Amino acid sequence: MTTSVRQITPHDPADDDALNRRPPADPEAERALLARCIHHPAEYQDAADTISAEDFTHPGYRLIWDVIGHQLAENKPVDPISLRAAIETLGQLRIVAGGSLVFEVSNAVGPVDASHYADLVHAKTRLRRIDDLAVRLRSGVLNGGTLEDLEQQITGFVQDRSAASTSTSRFVPGGAFILDRPDTVPAIWGEDDNVLWAEGEALIIAGPPGVGKTTVGQQVLLAAIGIRPHALGLAVRPAKRVLYLASDRPQQAARSMARMVTADHRDLLNQRLVFWPGPPPKDFIKDPGILLRLCKQADADMVCLDSLKDMAGELASEEGGQAINSAIQRTLVEGVEVLALHHHRKQGGGKDSGREPTSLDELYGSTWITAGAGSVISLWGSAGDPIVSFKHLKQPAGECGPWRLKHDHPRGLTEIWHEVDVLDILAHAKGPLTAQQLACQIYSPDKGKPTASEVEKARRKLDQLVERSLAHKIANGGGRGSQAGYVAAFTNSGELPDAS
Repeated sequence: MTTSVRQITPHDPADDDALNRRPPADPEAERALLARCIHHPAEYQDAADTISAEDFTHPGYRLIWDVIGHQLAENKPVDPISLRAAIETLGQLRIVAGGSLVFEVSNAVGPVDASHYADLVHAKTRLRRIDDLAVRLRSGVLNGGTLEDLEQQITGFVQDRSAASTSTSRFVPGGAFILDRPDTVPAIWGEDDNVLWAEGEALIIAGPPGVGKTTVGQQVLLAAIGIRPHALGLAVRPAKRVLYLASDRPQQAARSMARMVTADHRDLLNQRLVFWPGPPPKDFIKDPGILLRLCKQADADMVCLDSLKDMAGELASEEGGQAINSAIQRTLVEGVEVLALHHHRKQGGGKDSGREPTSLDELYGSTWITAGAGSVISLWGSAGDPIVSFKHLKQPAGECGPWRLKHDHPRGLTEIWHEVDVLDILAHAKGPLTAQQLACQIYSPDKGKPTASEVEKARRKLDQLVERSLAHKIANGGGRGSQAGYVAAFTNSGELPDAS
């Protein structure tokens, strides 16, 4: 005879406690906080820097808090009678027991200032969030939740907590944010109007394999930590410590940088540069906050991503591009400068095969990637070429280049080998020069037809010469239609040409 026995899970008395107990709260501190703000309105703002209405556990308290803030913002009184009238105007007296709750709260004034009670109230909010996480984790464990999902809940909680701890300190008055800015763009790499990397904006250096994007990027980083005096002749702002995510062939990245340093630099390299060989511990799509956490763990205020394709899967997808952008923006807003190495799209075998990219659309991946960058540089050439092309596709200030760069491969040294001299072109032109003609010479000497963007950039270069009194602008100056022409202010012999 078979006996059916049903196994009963042992009862845990803690489960009853979890069901019956109230979430962490301090209603006395909530009432004391509201009372202090009613009787001492000047203390409201200090408390508001710490908490919001969501920190209150009673809906009536939340309403009173919001109405106090609204009244003060409009320079209106916050005595109990005025608050009750304001709540009645909103049609929400029932939430405050017909107004009696306002008078009850106003009698709970305590002996210390509002910020003290705000700290007590907010501490309970943090405990409630931890308590909620614990309940969800326990439920997930008992109901077969995956390990990855449970860990993600913990990660998400930590990220949210980090964001919450910095959000209130980031508020900046509109006038100060817009108007209190320097006349020139603050540069990480560059000076005056020649800025290749602006403060608080990501820099992307893109190019096919073997053209020197890693080399140039490493020269910038070594200048930032004091080993090189500059990069491409432009100053680089010092960094406290650089984190280098060597995700794409880390040993090759090490060999590349080994050409540029000596054993005498070991201590400085150990102090101010740290590497993470291989991909980051998590894909940016799954965890956009991982980049910022790595920077904080490394105590770095500058980071190099070598390269973007190794930071997130499916860069061509909207999800991948948004993840890259989100990770970079989270890092920038915390004061960590970001340099990223990237690639162009693979070209097909059509008429454009082998043509130098001239637009952001020709970089690999979602447009979200370049949209989030402040500066984008394109290097072009064949792998191992000592002379490569440099184009500034996206500028935080004026356009730098286009240049021809010369690589000294054995020493890992790069310099500007050739730079287009617009004034020289203007001085030797036979008659007035139009922006389109200049764009042909600068940007497209081979294809012959510049883009509208390239023509506009050439026009800006010519107008800058006019502003500096080095050129004259002549309406209908020899161009088609209404195109203006430009002539140099002085000929090679030093004479002023006829600008009539």
